[in-house]
Amino acid sequence: MNRSKLLAAALLACLPLVAHAQKGWYVGLDAGRSSADAKVEEYIFGGDVTAKETGTSNGVHLRGGYQFGKFFALEVGYVDFGDFDYSFDPDDCPFGNPGPCPFSVSTSFSGYTGSLVGIVPIGERWSLRGRLGIYKMNTASHQIPGGELGDSSDEEGLQFSIGAGLKLDEHWQLLFDYSSFEQLDFGIGSNLIGNFGSYDVGDTKLLSIGINFHW
Repeated sequence: MNRSKLLAAALLACLPLVAHAQKGWYVGLDAGRSSADAKVEEYIFGGDVTAKETGTSNGVHLRGGYQFGKFFALEVGYVDFGDFDYSFDPDDCPFGNPGPCPFSVSTSFSGYTGSLVGIVPIGERWSLRGRLGIYKMNTASHQIPGGELGDSSDEEGLQFSIGAGLKLDEHWQLLFDYSSFEQLDFGIGSNLIGNFGSYDVGDTKLLSIGINFHW
Protein backbone atom coordinates (compact mmCIF):
# COMPACT_ATOMS: atom_id res chain seq x y z
CA MET A 1 0.00 0.00 0.00
CA ASN A 2 1.50 3.37 -1.02
CA ARG A 3 1.62 6.52 1.08
CA SER A 4 -1.49 8.12 -0.46
CA LYS A 5 -3.59 5.05 0.36
CA LEU A 6 -2.23 4.99 3.91
CA LEU A 7 -3.11 8.68 4.34
CA ALA A 8 -6.61 8.12 2.96
CA ALA A 9 -7.12 5.19 5.32
CA ALA A 10 -5.97 7.28 8.28
CA LEU A 11 -8.36 10.12 7.37
CA LEU A 12 -11.26 7.70 7.04
CA ALA A 13 -10.42 6.25 10.44
CA CYS A 14 -10.59 9.74 11.96
CA LEU A 15 -14.00 10.58 10.51
CA PRO A 16 -15.99 8.84 13.25
CA LEU A 17 -14.06 10.81 15.89
CA VAL A 18 -14.87 14.12 14.23
CA ALA A 19 -18.48 13.13 13.67
CA HIS A 20 -19.05 12.59 17.41
CA ALA A 21 -17.42 15.87 18.46
CA GLN A 22 -19.45 18.76 19.88
CA LYS A 23 -17.90 21.15 17.37
CA GLY A 24 -19.14 24.60 16.45
CA TRP A 25 -20.29 27.64 18.44
CA TYR A 26 -21.24 27.43 22.11
CA VAL A 27 -22.05 29.58 25.15
CA GLY A 28 -21.42 28.69 28.78
CA LEU A 29 -21.96 29.89 32.33
CA ASP A 30 -19.95 28.90 35.42
CA ALA A 31 -20.91 29.75 39.01
CA GLY A 32 -19.20 28.89 42.25
CA ARG A 33 -17.02 29.93 45.16
CA SER A 34 -14.24 32.44 44.58
CA SER A 35 -11.25 33.22 46.78
CA ALA A 36 -8.51 35.87 46.74
CA ASP A 37 -5.30 36.38 48.70
CA ALA A 38 -4.39 39.73 50.22
CA LYS A 39 -1.60 41.07 52.43
CA VAL A 40 -0.42 44.18 54.24
CA GLU A 41 3.23 45.17 53.96
CA GLU A 42 5.08 47.34 56.45
CA TYR A 43 6.12 50.08 54.04
CA ILE A 44 4.65 51.81 51.02
CA PHE A 45 7.10 50.16 48.62
CA GLY A 46 7.16 46.73 50.23
CA GLY A 47 8.93 45.41 53.28
CA ASP A 48 7.95 42.69 55.72
CA VAL A 49 4.49 41.17 55.41
CA THR A 50 2.77 42.06 58.68
CA ALA A 51 -0.65 40.53 57.98
CA LYS A 52 -2.28 38.35 55.31
CA GLU A 53 -5.69 36.85 54.72
CA THR A 54 -7.70 34.87 52.14
CA GLY A 55 -11.19 36.17 51.42
CA THR A 56 -14.09 34.29 49.83
CA SER A 57 -17.10 35.35 47.76
CA ASN A 58 -19.42 34.09 45.00
CA GLY A 59 -18.24 34.33 41.39
CA VAL A 60 -19.63 33.83 37.89
CA HIS A 61 -17.93 33.37 34.51
CA LEU A 62 -19.92 33.94 31.30
CA ARG A 63 -18.21 32.40 28.25
CA GLY A 64 -18.65 32.02 24.50
CA GLY A 65 -16.49 30.29 21.93
CA TYR A 66 -15.96 27.96 19.02
CA GLN A 67 -14.89 24.30 19.31
CA PHE A 68 -12.67 22.90 16.53
CA GLY A 69 -13.43 19.17 16.49
CA LYS A 70 -12.75 17.06 19.56
CA PHE A 71 -9.60 18.53 21.02
CA PHE A 72 -9.49 22.35 20.88
CA ALA A 73 -11.66 25.42 21.38
CA LEU A 74 -11.17 29.17 21.54
CA GLU A 75 -13.30 31.25 23.87
CA VAL A 76 -13.76 34.71 25.35
CA GLY A 77 -15.60 35.58 28.51
CA TYR A 78 -16.52 37.97 31.30
CA VAL A 79 -15.82 37.05 34.92
CA ASP A 80 -17.05 38.65 38.15
CA PHE A 81 -15.43 37.27 41.30
CA GLY A 82 -17.66 39.25 43.67
CA ASP A 83 -16.73 41.43 46.66
CA PHE A 84 -14.14 40.54 49.29
CA ASP A 85 -13.94 42.10 52.76
CA TYR A 86 -10.66 41.80 54.65
CA SER A 87 -9.86 42.72 58.24
CA PHE A 88 -6.19 42.96 59.17
CA ASP A 89 -4.50 43.38 62.54
CA PRO A 90 -0.81 43.78 61.60
CA ASP A 91 1.69 42.39 64.09
CA ASP A 92 4.08 45.27 63.33
CA CYS A 93 2.71 48.76 62.69
CA PRO A 94 4.57 50.68 59.95
CA PHE A 95 7.22 53.30 60.58
CA GLY A 96 7.47 52.24 64.23
CA ASN A 97 4.02 53.61 65.10
CA PRO A 98 2.60 52.26 68.35
CA GLY A 99 -0.12 49.65 67.99
CA PRO A 100 -2.74 48.56 67.59
CA CYS A 101 -3.28 49.49 63.92
CA PRO A 102 -6.23 47.41 62.61
CA PHE A 103 -7.28 47.96 59.01
CA SER A 104 -10.31 46.78 56.98
CA VAL A 105 -10.78 46.96 53.23
CA SER A 106 -13.32 45.85 50.62
CA THR A 107 -12.14 44.76 47.14
CA SER A 108 -14.04 43.72 44.01
CA PHE A 109 -12.76 41.99 40.85
CA SER A 110 -14.29 41.81 37.37
CA GLY A 111 -12.98 41.71 33.81
CA TYR A 112 -12.53 39.95 30.49
CA THR A 113 -10.83 36.68 29.54
CA GLY A 114 -9.49 35.04 26.38
CA SER A 115 -8.49 31.37 26.37
CA LEU A 116 -7.33 28.36 24.40
CA VAL A 117 -9.15 25.25 25.64
CA GLY A 118 -7.62 21.77 25.34
CA ILE A 119 -9.99 18.77 25.50
CA VAL A 120 -9.14 15.09 26.09
CA PRO A 121 -12.18 12.81 25.47
CA ILE A 122 -12.69 9.89 27.86
CA GLY A 123 -15.24 7.49 26.44
CA GLU A 124 -18.44 8.73 24.84
CA ARG A 125 -19.53 11.28 27.46
CA TRP A 126 -16.66 12.38 29.73
CA SER A 127 -13.70 14.62 28.93
CA LEU A 128 -10.80 16.30 30.70
CA ARG A 129 -10.43 20.01 29.97
CA GLY A 130 -7.65 22.55 30.44
CA ARG A 131 -7.76 26.27 29.75
CA LEU A 132 -4.83 28.67 29.28
CA GLY A 133 -5.21 32.35 28.49
CA ILE A 134 -5.03 35.97 29.54
CA TYR A 135 -7.27 38.34 31.44
CA LYS A 136 -7.82 42.08 31.79
CA MET A 137 -9.21 42.72 35.24
CA ASN A 138 -10.49 45.79 37.06
CA THR A 139 -9.64 45.76 40.76
CA ALA A 140 -11.38 48.32 42.97
CA SER A 141 -10.64 48.73 46.69
CA HIS A 142 -11.75 51.06 49.45
CA GLN A 143 -11.19 51.27 53.17
CA ILE A 144 -14.13 50.29 55.39
CA PRO A 145 -16.08 51.53 57.18
CA GLY A 146 -16.14 54.88 55.42
CA GLY A 147 -12.40 55.40 55.10
CA GLU A 148 -10.89 57.93 52.72
CA LEU A 149 -8.36 55.58 51.14
CA GLY A 150 -9.23 53.90 47.85
CA ASP A 151 -7.84 52.78 44.54
CA SER A 152 -9.00 51.31 41.21
CA SER A 153 -6.75 49.85 38.54
CA ASP A 154 -6.86 47.68 35.41
CA GLU A 155 -4.39 44.80 35.36
CA GLU A 156 -3.48 42.12 32.83
CA GLY A 157 -2.22 38.65 33.63
CA LEU A 158 -2.33 34.91 32.99
CA GLN A 159 -5.14 32.53 33.85
CA PHE A 160 -5.46 28.76 33.67
CA SER A 161 -7.99 26.13 34.65
CA ILE A 162 -8.41 22.39 34.87
CA GLY A 163 -11.63 20.43 35.00
CA ALA A 164 -13.93 17.80 33.56
CA GLY A 165 -16.95 17.79 31.28
CA LEU A 166 -19.97 15.48 31.07
CA LYS A 167 -21.90 15.41 27.77
CA LEU A 168 -25.62 15.28 28.53
CA ASP A 169 -26.85 15.19 24.92
CA GLU A 170 -25.94 16.67 21.54
CA HIS A 171 -26.35 20.25 22.83
CA TRP A 172 -25.81 20.34 26.59
CA GLN A 173 -22.66 19.68 28.60
CA LEU A 174 -22.08 19.85 32.37
CA LEU A 175 -18.68 21.22 33.54
CA PHE A 176 -16.65 21.04 36.76
CA ASP A 177 -13.84 23.59 36.84
CA TYR A 178 -11.03 25.04 38.97
CA SER A 179 -9.64 28.34 37.65
CA SER A 180 -6.68 30.38 38.87
CA PHE A 181 -5.93 33.95 37.82
CA GLU A 182 -2.26 34.39 38.59
CA GLN A 183 -0.56 37.69 39.31
CA LEU A 184 1.66 38.99 36.52
CA ASP A 185 4.75 40.95 37.57
CA PHE A 186 3.24 42.57 40.66
CA GLY A 187 -0.09 40.99 39.81
CA ILE A 188 -3.71 41.94 40.24
CA GLY A 189 -2.82 44.86 42.44
CA SER A 190 -4.47 47.60 44.39
CA ASN A 191 -2.41 49.64 46.84
CA LEU A 192 -4.03 51.68 49.57
CA ILE A 193 -1.23 53.91 50.81
CA GLY A 194 -1.18 55.60 54.19
CA ASN A 195 0.41 55.33 57.58
CA PHE A 196 -0.23 51.60 57.61
CA GLY A 197 2.09 50.92 54.64
CA SER A 198 0.56 49.13 51.62
CA TYR A 199 -2.21 46.66 50.84
CA ASP A 200 -1.75 44.24 47.93
CA VAL A 201 -4.06 41.73 46.29
CA GLY A 202 -2.58 38.50 44.91
CA ASP A 203 -3.94 35.40 43.18
CA THR A 204 -7.68 34.90 42.62
CA LYS A 205 -9.37 31.50 42.20
CA LEU A 206 -12.79 30.15 41.23
CA LEU A 207 -14.13 26.65 41.97
CA SER A 208 -17.28 26.24 39.90
CA ILE A 209 -19.95 24.12 38.27
CA GLY A 210 -21.03 25.20 34.79
CA ILE A 211 -23.06 24.38 31.71
CA ASN A 212 -22.32 24.67 27.98
CA PHE A 213 -24.88 24.87 25.19
CA HIS A 214 -23.61 23.85 21.72
CA TRP A 215 -25.37 24.76 18.49
